[in-house]
Amino acid sequence: MRRRQPSRRGAVAVAVSLALAAFLAAEAQAPTRRRGFSVEVTEPADGNFVVGKTRIAATVKAEGADSIDRVEFLIGDQVIFVDREPPYECVHDFGETSRSWVIQAVAYHSEGVSVRDVVITRRIPFMVVERVNRVVLWLSASDKQGGFATDLKREDLRLLEDGRPQEILEFQREDRPITLAILLDSSASMKEKLEEVHDAAAAFVDTLRPEDRALVIDFNDRVFLLEDLTADRERLKRAIVSTEALGGTALYDVLHAAYRKIGTIEGRKAIVLLSDGEDTASQFGFERVIEEAKSNPAIIYAIGLGGEGGGPRRSVLKELSSTTGGRAYFVKTAAQLADVYRQIAEELRAQYSVAYSTANEVWDGRWIKLEIESARQGLEFRARRGFFAVHAGSP
Repeated sequence: MRRRQPSRRGAVAVAVSLALAAFLAAEAQAPTRRRGFSVEVTEPADGNFVVGKTRIAATVKAEGADSIDRVEFLIGDQVIFVDREPPYECVHDFGETSRSWVIQAVAYHSEGVSVRDVVITRRIPFMVVERVNRVVLWLSASDKQGGFATDLKREDLRLLEDGRPQEILEFQREDRPITLAILLDSSASMKEKLEEVHDAAAAFVDTLRPEDRALVIDFNDRVFLLEDLTADRERLKRAIVSTEALGGTALYDVLHAAYRKIGTIEGRKAIVLLSDGEDTASQFGFERVIEEAKSNPAIIYAIGLGGEGGGPRRSVLKELSSTTGGRAYFVKTAAQLADVYRQIAEELRAQYSVAYSTANEVWDGRWIKLEIESARQGLEFRARRGFFAVHAGSP
């Protein structure tokens, strides 16, 4: 079946905004770079997130230090600080709400020439912490045989925030709709496995309830949105069986794309990732993706197909899944995939919703650690490991 035309509107939007900033900076500096005059914003880094009081710094290069008149720092188009001697830096309070900011440094030469550099920070679309400081997370519990506990009570667990016990305000079986991102590796190494992958993933789609929605993203050395969010199982299955094996493995890029698609959707959501290899082709790195995983309540279920030992791919999939409250599965053959997808479907139907009111009042972007201890012997709990102390806010 012919591969559907990929939809990359979201990725293009990000690329355009970043390219525009780079273009503006390059155009401003091009006429004078030959004279050795340039400026670079060194803090914060492009693509980072900022919150609270943050240092902004710039490095200026010129033939003579005396030739630099001043450096202006701007947020958007507003000048926030003017520095007339090195080190060129200032501290700006970005507030408690995570937003995307355009930060500029403009250096002025004594001869009247100016150069600029631009960085764009990111917002964290973190929605587990509500404005009333209530933290909501999803958990599952399994016994030593792998069966899921469906009779838990509030008193069966203890919740710790940075080591301090918290009062659980709400605890219930979770039966609300779920949003799923199904990510399928179609790199060249998957060629002999695709038929069984198609069958297993299509069977997984059949476990969705009428109120659930899913999308399908295919990846090799590029990322393709084959089917956008829909409750239509047949459309999802047609997208799954349309994948063809070729190219490398853009593992981190496909996770970034999944967060762009479902990151701002409210409610319960999960990413189900299947891959048989290490990342070989991504533009984004592991640190960027793990930050996104920590910033968003989506649970990751990662499936590693084939291979032996505990190499980088295994550790990456384990870290991504355990950080978000999911699980990593490792199977040697594609014939085992049907059972893995069945287990994931069972776990999604056996989840609990937990809510508590955090005592944290300092929204400075730090990582707040969460732990869940079992009061019932023989149970293992899975839930996300923590959250960033950032208010949910407008972009």
